[in-house]
Order: sequence, then C-alpha cells, then structure tokens
Amino acid sequence: MSKRSAGEWVSLAGLRTDGRRPHELRRLRCALGTNPHADGSASLEQGQTQVLAIVHGPHEPTRRSEALHDKCIIECEFYNTPFSGFDRKKRRATDRGSLEVSLTVKQTFEAAIMRHIYPRTQIDIQVYVLQTDGSALPAAINAVSLALVDAGIAMKEMVAACSVALLDDQAVLDVTYKEQ
Repeated sequence: MSKRSAGEWVSLAGLRTDGRRPHELRRLRCALGTNPHADGSASLEQGQTQVLAIVHGPHEPTRRSEALHDKCIIECEFYNTPFSGFDRKKRRATDRGSLEVSLTVKQTFEAAIMRHIYPRTQIDIQVYVLQTDGSALPAAINAVSLALVDAGIAMKEMVAACSVALLDDQAVLDVTYKEQ
C-alpha cells in the first residue's frame, strides 16, 4: 500500500479506503413520502450520509408583506443534528455553516422551481442531516429535489448534485469525511 498526501491509504490498484475507484459513487438509497404530515418528503442515504428533506407548500405566505405578486417565495432551513457527525457537538440553528448551506439550497431551487406558476405563495424546505460521512450538501440537494417531486411542485429540471475533490491531482467523486 502507498500513502497519499491527503492522509488516505490507497492500494496499488488505485482503490480508495472504502474500496471504490476514484470515479465511483457510494450506494444510494431513497424513499419518498417518509413524513405523512408534509406535502412532500424524502429520505436519502448516500453511503453513511443520511438526509431527510421535508417540503410544505405552496401555501399562503407567513408574512404577507413579503409576498411577491408574480412568483412564490422559497424559505429553506438546514439542520445538522447533534449526533450526525463525528464530533458530537451541539450546533445552534444560526450556525454559520448551516446558514451558508441553507442559502445555497435556497438559491439552487429558486432557479429550478417554476416559481411563476405559484404567484403570491410560499414553499418551505427543511433539511435534516441525520448522519454524515461527507458530501452532506450534495446529499441534501438530491433529497430536496426528490421531496419537491413528491410534493408535485413543477420544476424546470430535476436537480442532482455530487461532490468532487482533487487528491494528488486525481479527481475523486463523492468524497467521504476522511477525504474532505
């Protein structure tokens, strides 16, 4: 075995520590309609990363003053559960990393959803990371896309995401926590 600069042991055959080649993804499992109280929901497992996405709406906006007359408002909340990662620390809802991921998910789906079909309404998206082993943002985007499909919300195209990293000038897909 040889050691890579990223601290990962890689076999001479070019396999990563979990046995995948650099271009291979981890096993994906998904389920739609996992929350009966939501308009749309989906759970996604990508390797050891588990994400739950919940969609409510379209519904009347919570703050009428912010209602847009020509398209819908999208609100997004992203939560890392305290037990999801390796560090077991308590995270606040206003954690900077969570706010950045929430904004990224919101901007992604503002571009994907056909918002003009739902004027003067609001769509709420909630994402819960139940367990993480890297690539939480792509897993969240994939889960939200599935939850929007489950809710029947019209999109221009279905959104799919994947993480990529460079390890010793080698492109690696679907990176794990150790590889990040």
